[in-house]
Amino acid sequence: MLGLNEKLKELAAQDKSIKVGVVGLGQMGLCLVSHLEDIEGFKVCAASDLNTKKAEELKKIFGPKDTDVIVWENTELNDREVLKLEELLQNCESGNIAGPGGLSSIGRERLNAASRHGSVIFTNDFSVLWQIEDIDVIVDATGFTKAGAEIALGALCAGKDVVTLNVETDVTVGPILKKIAGSNNRIYTLSAGDEPAALKELYDFADCMGFKIVCAGKGKNNPLDFNANPDTLAEYAAKKGSSAKMMTSFVDGTKSMVEMACLSNATGLVPDVRGMHGLHADIRDIVSKLCLKDHGGVLEKEGVVDFVIGDLAPGVFLVYSTENKMVKETINYLNLGQGPNYLLYRPYHLTNLETPLSIALAYFNRQPWIVPGKGGLVSEVITVAKRDLAAGEVLDGIGGYNVYGQIDLYETAKEEGCLPIGLSQGCVLKQAVKKGEPILNRNVDFSENSIIMQLRKMQDEKMQK
Repeated sequence: MLGLNEKLKELAAQDKSIKVGVVGLGQMGLCLVSHLEDIEGFKVCAASDLNTKKAEELKKIFGPKDTDVIVWENTELNDREVLKLEELLQNCESGNIAGPGGLSSIGRERLNAASRHGSVIFTNDFSVLWQIEDIDVIVDATGFTKAGAEIALGALCAGKDVVTLNVETDVTVGPILKKIAGSNNRIYTLSAGDEPAALKELYDFADCMGFKIVCAGKGKNNPLDFNANPDTLAEYAAKKGSSAKMMTSFVDGTKSMVEMACLSNATGLVPDVRGMHGLHADIRDIVSKLCLKDHGGVLEKEGVVDFVIGDLAPGVFLVYSTENKMVKETINYLNLGQGPNYLLYRPYHLTNLETPLSIALAYFNRQPWIVPGKGGLVSEVITVAKRDLAAGEVLDGIGGYNVYGQIDLYETAKEEGCLPIGLSQGCVLKQAVKKGEPILNRNVDFSENSIIMQLRKMQDEKMQK
């Protein structure tokens, strides 16, 4: 990221900017729009959210700048047919990226003209953003797996780079989205600012210096409760300014599993055990607890991902070692520990506030901040019953009442036929599942042949041999 600030200033000095579209105007997305407008070299051209009342929030941001917000609403949004992956890819090759329920040619011309004259477009239909010619980068701030797959695929096929805060979609179909991006000379990347990205920075730092990675992980800043649901967390979520569904995914551990699977897929680090250890540990305890059992710790192996509950939150950590005697002496001289293992940590992550860095790196350097590695998924987040579930029940997915996620090796999950948490929402149980048991693919009927389902099938068939 060195020098990105200077490149942005140079771009602004030429009266140019990186033009951005943002999908999802919740807590993160709306703040990101406001943040980008304060940084030289960025221009928000369009934003999308299913809640059309969010247009008023945009007007509060852009009104003082005398920037018009043009609202275009798709009243037939709920009636559109499920996209077919093959048709979408073929249409993109021919330049027809309107998508279902998209703009007419006249509507497209009008909105593009408004964008060129400096207006900001608001719409409830994110496919409109694919058709705004000025947009360079589309940011997904939704957190919903099905929407994330459509947003990323449509944007990439339309010639836009994609920066996503949607880790949930990435751990489900990130490898195939990365492949499609490469085939279209586009960038697909997770955003800086979330724990996986902050950890990838520590990992690259340590790995480049030749250190051995023992364990990398995050601090969890709320209790772990597998029974949490949107009702039990409604009051707590309201105090935090978050949705109860999102807060549930934090407290029941699913979010930590997703984040560490993302890091695993990007680095090759693996979970030591299903669900990780999740120890209670403060900063001073991490090195002594997250080490091999032979050294007094809990780990069966090195090179793993995990999380701790303690004073590190909301930071991230990396435990490393070296066999070089002189290097050990230098580390000791720097008062960084006696060994055999040592700690790097970052006591913060700035979530969406760091997203501009990823946008700029993609735009200027044509590089992703963090993406799955060449081999596809290393880890999977499987679906586990939060309570006793009966046949016929509909799974409500991440942050809901009846399931939560646990990380495991992809190969183990595949061998056991475990249902990925990113595909769980809307699935109907064909048989009862006991609380705490993994839900298997054979246990469910999938609700629809959605884009994310089609992408996952393509990924499993072509990339996960």
